[in-house]
Amino acid sequence: MLDIIRRNAASWLMKFILGAIVVVFIFWGVGTFRSQRLDIMAKVNGQKILVEDYQKAYNSTLDRLRRMYKGAISEAMLKQMHLKQQMLDQLIDTALVEQEAKKMGIRVTDKEIQKVILSIPAFKQNGSFDNRLYQMALRNAGLKPVDFEQNVRHEMYLRKVQALLTSGVAVPDAEAAMHYRYENAEINVEFVKIKGDDCLSSVNATDEKLRTWFKSHQEKFRTDPQIKLKYVLFSREELKKSVNATDAEIRQYYQDHPDEFRLPEMRRASHILLKIPNDASKAELEAIRKKAEEIEKRLKKGEAFASLAKEYSEDPVSAARGGDLGLFKKGTMVKPFDDKVFSMKEGEISEPIQTNFGLHIIKVTDIRPARELTLKEVHDRIASQIKAKKTEKMLWDQANKAYDTIIELGSLEAYADSANKTIKETGFFSRKQPSPVLGFNPQVTGAIFSLGKGELSSLMEVPKGVLIAEVADKKAPYIPPFNEVKDKVTTAYRHDRALELCREKAEDFLKAAKEKGFAKAAALYGLKIEETGYFKRLDASGNNRTKLPPTVVKDALSLDKSRPLPDKISTDNQTFYVLYLKGDRDTADMKAFDSKKKAEIKKKVRQVKSETVFQDWLKHIRDKAKIEMIRKP
Repeated sequence: MLDIIRRNAASWLMKFILGAIVVVFIFWGVGTFRSQRLDIMAKVNGQKILVEDYQKAYNSTLDRLRRMYKGAISEAMLKQMHLKQQMLDQLIDTALVEQEAKKMGIRVTDKEIQKVILSIPAFKQNGSFDNRLYQMALRNAGLKPVDFEQNVRHEMYLRKVQALLTSGVAVPDAEAAMHYRYENAEINVEFVKIKGDDCLSSVNATDEKLRTWFKSHQEKFRTDPQIKLKYVLFSREELKKSVNATDAEIRQYYQDHPDEFRLPEMRRASHILLKIPNDASKAELEAIRKKAEEIEKRLKKGEAFASLAKEYSEDPVSAARGGDLGLFKKGTMVKPFDDKVFSMKEGEISEPIQTNFGLHIIKVTDIRPARELTLKEVHDRIASQIKAKKTEKMLWDQANKAYDTIIELGSLEAYADSANKTIKETGFFSRKQPSPVLGFNPQVTGAIFSLGKGELSSLMEVPKGVLIAEVADKKAPYIPPFNEVKDKVTTAYRHDRALELCREKAEDFLKAAKEKGFAKAAALYGLKIEETGYFKRLDASGNNRTKLPPTVVKDALSLDKSRPLPDKISTDNQTFYVLYLKGDRDTADMKAFDSKKKAEIKKKVRQVKSETVFQDWLKHIRDKAKIEMIRKP
């Protein structure tokens, strides 16, 4: 059971669940029309998975990843993630789940879907569904209503099937206690590490080896598609110089937008924080509370708050400032803290207040009542807003007019001559390294790279304004000759070969450790043994104390007394680790295994067991299903 819990840390369900704010569903009229394309990706028991649906799922996930990594996600990373295959597998699993759901008599009604959408917090304002927020989410995501509707339907089928399959899963008290004891045990791990760069000096990169390696790795050096643009830019900064905001406009704006210029009540507070560990026992909690009460007594006897904050507070940032948190408005802090601060008088010191951060002793040092900003105070701010709005209107008016003229005259050059505008050119650039004039916007670069040579773009918003571009030239990807990329080949070959040598060394060391013992093998290979010190199995990250990266800590947690050495080496960031369980001790405080803790553990273990049941069921139905792959992802 414990091994199952370790192996199922990242479940298919968690990958399947929708991103929280994808978009929308139109409740009035479920079942919006969607065109059906005939291109088929795969068939699942005869049910078609369309290329259109696959591409939509892939593009949506890709856009989300690019936003997550701020554009710094390479083709190599995508290949390593097997994203294309993942998306197709997800669509196949979705089809299988829904097919089986219908056999079980499970249905998802339109009314149920409406209820789910209405309950999504992202679409609510003051507790009620807000159509404005809903429509804004639709625009931002760029998806059709039917897409989100269908995703919600898939998710509901999944949840209902899981609920039916796992309704009988139970966790006895003894199993929960075993899991609690296991999680709270402490382990001490010895390890050696071999960095990939450590083997660089052993790599002999002869010209013959480089050429041979290049032949089998040519794709690594294939260039990206490249494009060159001719363009006219309508500059936001240039237009802004000719725009003004009159006093009458500023005064009118101030009168029309009173809510923008109301300052809420602001308070300044200092605190002394005593943290409470997540796994603190009742005795530890009582000791922390007693310490907080002693500090409170000292404060109320007149000791300086700033001095005691510097001495005792476990919030390092504010402690350095004597506990000062600065000015903030109501609703900024966690609720118990916020409620207390805004109920106190200036100069008052609170009793210890508990939040999820720990125990706080608070002092209110300043109260600034709500007030309205005067026109004089906000004059410049309003002027900037008006100028920005006028600039934006002029910018798009000019760009739209220019675009119409270009279409009428038939070319960018003819427009430039008639309007006395300068046509500029970029050099060749790729999607990964777009021209600076475009900035990094996947939608803009995607639109540009979809054009053919000589084609005109639509109006495109870029960092400096609005751009109208024409594709001047395109370069198809190609594999450069060896001599052109020899330096890059040498670097890549030496890096790859060094990693191979280091991996082989680590694997040989592990074999020797199993035969001769960990210490003898380390001496034989001249490797330094390091030690984590004891840490709880509950701490999957090692709490930054173990000298091991979190991914390797997870491997360490799989070791036990019957298997002190792993079956394979661990890898993280091109460094290879061989682990050895030096010590394993039971430190669980069974007195703390109360009804609340037992309920929490039972819930967690039941989730894992339920996920295992579902995964086994999904594998079974997939094995017996007729799945035809029409196209490769």
